Amino acid sequence: MTRQSLSPLRVSPLRLQQGLFASLALMVTLIAGQQFQHWQQSQQQAPQFERPVMTQTHFRSVGSVTADVTAPQLRVVDQDSTLGELPAQERWVF
Repeated sequence: MTRQSLSPLRVSPLRLQQGLFASLALMVTLIAGQQFQHWQQSQQQAPQFERPVMTQTHFRSVGSVTADVTAPQLRVVDQDSTLGELPAQERWVF
């Protein structure tokens, strides 16, 4: 394989350095522009969407004065046995 050098293209090291620096400056400028645009968009107020009011039909609200007779009521389940009265479970060890 033969390698081509930059000498036939007549590119001096100074021109190469200037081209690389210009490329770097362009990349930094583009990234800074994108960040600035992102910052501006985040500063703007997000559009407020009006949500429909959802009414509760399953449970009675805490602050309501009138009680709905047809609504199901939540009640505490009485526990018949305590933990001490429960039968011990068998354990199998292999």
